[in-house]
Amino acid sequence: MLVPQFPPLGLDTQSLAECLARGPRSGPRDRDRVSLGGERYHLAMATKKTEDGIRAYLETVGTVHKPVVDREAVKALKAQIKTEADPIAKLRLLTALEDEEAGKLPDTEGDKAVFVAQAKEWADAEGITVSAFQALRVPDDVLREAGFDVSQPARPGGSTGASGGGSRAPRIPFDQVAAAAKKLGSGWKLTDLAEALGRDTTTVRNYANKLVSEGIITVVGDDPKHDGRGRAPKIYAIK
Repeated sequence: MLVPQFPPLGLDTQSLAECLARGPRSGPRDRDRVSLGGERYHLAMATKKTEDGIRAYLETVGTVHKPVVDREAVKALKAQIKTEADPIAKLRLLTALEDEEAGKLPDTEGDKAVFVAQAKEWADAEGITVSAFQALRVPDDVLREAGFDVSQPARPGGSTGASGGGSRAPRIPFDQVAAAAKKLGSGWKLTDLAEALGRDTTTVRNYANKLVSEGIITVVGDDPKHDGRGRAPKIYAIK
């Protein structure tokens, strides 16, 4: 039987073993790509955690909670009462049993604390207005505690129209919006334009979209300095 002969590789046995042990090399681009992917993953997970916390509080708003009875605790107390010989201890157990049978209301303070701590930063990044929270019946005092500017009372159904005693802010002429954007120059965000025009970010987003479609401004990319929760705000510049 003939054994096939392979041409020499130009490496001795020790050198070949060292190459195999090192494995494939990864360059700086590969490492940067892995690092960037990891950052995006962690950012997405942080955003999801924030939204889950805000959602948990919103689901409690306007809900009438009923006392919850811990059946296992009631059963255990009844068993202790039957075997307890000391009358003083039995009095304490009977009192504890009454409390357990009455039930306890769910503790929503933790959900509220998460909302107060995170809702404002998340809403700014997502372009969510305070009136949207008001439409979901979030109390104004909670919104103020979270850092929102609550200057107008919420209207029934979240309406922002002129009916019902309210009035819509006058529309800003497009050339005035374009002039404000040109004055900002390059490297500005929606919040900067909103401050310049005296409007909320949701309204200004519509103006910015029109400015982009008209070729007056362009989207440079995401804010590289953003390190908080939620999506990074866009950076705009004059063309």
